[in-house]
Amino acid sequence: MPTADEVTKVHSQAPVLIAHLHMQRRFTPEKIEYVDPGEDISWRQVDIPKLRRGGVKCVWLSEGGPGEFSVDPEAMTRGSTAPNNRPALRTVYVGPSEIQRMLRGFDALQRLCRAFPNDLEMATSVRQAQDIAARGKIAVFWHTESLLIANDLGMLRAYYALGMRTAGLVHGSPLDWVDGDLEQHEPSGLTEFGREVIHEMNTLGMVIDVSHASPQTVRDVMQETKDPIVASHSNVKQLSPIMRNLSDDLIKGIADTGGVVGVHCSSAFVDIQCIYGRKGPKVPAYRHLRLDMIGKVQVPGAIDPLRFEADLKSQKGGASEAYFPRVHLERLVDHLDYMVNLAGIDHVGVGTDFQFLEDAVEDFDAVDKVPNLTAALLSRGYSPEHTQKILGGNFFRVMETVFGV
Repeated sequence: MPTADEVTKVHSQAPVLIAHLHMQRRFTPEKIEYVDPGEDISWRQVDIPKLRRGGVKCVWLSEGGPGEFSVDPEAMTRGSTAPNNRPALRTVYVGPSEIQRMLRGFDALQRLCRAFPNDLEMATSVRQAQDIAARGKIAVFWHTESLLIANDLGMLRAYYALGMRTAGLVHGSPLDWVDGDLEQHEPSGLTEFGREVIHEMNTLGMVIDVSHASPQTVRDVMQETKDPIVASHSNVKQLSPIMRNLSDDLIKGIADTGGVVGVHCSSAFVDIQCIYGRKGPKVPAYRHLRLDMIGKVQVPGAIDPLRFEADLKSQKGGASEAYFPRVHLERLVDHLDYMVNLAGIDHVGVGTDFQFLEDAVEDFDAVDKVPNLTAALLSRGYSPEHTQKILGGNFFRVMETVFGV
């Protein structure tokens, strides 16, 4: 067993990059605002004090999947464990509003960094991120889970010009050009335009993130890309067979591109039994929304998507009797072990998906607990060098390969 001093030494020398997390935000029809990020609030999984205590040096701060609503909760539930071809989720952002929503996220992130200049600073390169960390601050990369570009490659180029260097393709709601794990067309995967998106991301130098993508989409991306790709927050399907996790062939395929898989800290992603053991997990805030919403979304002016998302995010998320089974951090390390044995030490990292996990694994349920992962890895026999690769070194290598130093 490593001593506390040994853990502290290894952790302090590690790059500690969290490849996918969120922070608490407030949505209004006028703007997105991060909520008291400088305060250490006990129930939150992410805020600046916790990032500091966790020794985090770099984050991919994500804007998530904007404005998604349930079309068919039954199909959505089925889609978590098996391929689904029925409408499950949709986004209210279609066309120009997609761009407005993405730029609002960028605006919020910029204002966040300006408000806390001693703690956070935006980065667009590996050298910048390393310099920021050397100055005692946390480097922040603008990330998204749903690449809303209004089917216009010019918008993708504009995001890059603003500073986006890492991007997921799709979240819960499928886009015109890409299928997600929750809902898949037949045939599934990328359209021809989707393939153009991959080529343009390669040309620009943007890290492609395939978490949430359907299995066929991941295969299509691997076929098209010339650069390493990542799955920022996904676990092993062999150990927990939910659709969001990755099969062995996909894990090896991502590794074959030179890429990395970052582990997800949801207990259900570690053990599927944690899904089946849930009780009263959600209040269906929008149970009155049905398939007719899809038609309204397509009609300009029928819905104000910014107001819709503000109303959606203000709804209570869980019933008072809700129960979410959890597993221990050691079970999450089993997934890391599996991927290391399958794909190699150079192809695993840490994603988390913190802030919105009702069932985060015990002893690693917030960003201030990252040192517990370091201790667990050292206890499993990982060397300091290999531990530091998992704690961010591998993701930094991918970034340097894709968009340079």
